[in-house]
Amino acid sequence: MRSSDASDTNRETWSGSVLTAHQRATLDAMLARLVPTDEHGPGAREAGVLRYIERALASEYREDRDRYADGLREVDEHASKHFGLGFCDLAPEEQDAALSMIEKLPRSGSGLDSGGFFELVRGHALEGMFGDPVWSGNIDQVGWDLLGYPGVREEWTERDQRLDAPVRRVVRRSEDGPQTDRRAD
Repeated sequence: MRSSDASDTNRETWSGSVLTAHQRATLDAMLARLVPTDEHGPGAREAGVLRYIERALASEYREDRDRYADGLREVDEHASKHFGLGFCDLAPEEQDAALSMIEKLPRSGSGLDSGGFFELVRGHALEGMFGDPVWSGNIDQVGWDLLGYPGVREEWTERDQRLDAPVRRVVRRSEDGPQTDRRAD
């Protein structure tokens, strides 16, 4: 079920950035490659994953701020070393290659590979893409739509709760675009 209140909250402009403009740009480019917009649907940018991560770094994940600052700097350094440009300036294919290299780095205890920065960002990207929109990611439930998940429902009928009830996906059209719902038959 969609809530206009949740949608309005998700469209708020986030102005409390804990990242510098360059860090934001680097993280945004990384997220766009980790969860790209493609023929299957919207990606990290449309879902507001960058905003989700920034808000989390300002509160629940504040202990990860230094890891992000160091990790994003080192992603740029890695890209410059191997491709001659900062991460944001690389072509998408080069960004993919750089991320693939970073993902495969051994966990040695120092530098970019220490503490699994790639896994940290990927985990937060998945949270922002597919988590509950109340946490400021998954704008308009675009991640849930990709999965065919109808979202949180406030009411379940007796029929909905039957264990043997088949579930089918129903797509309703409205002026706001397709609305997905699941119904027990």
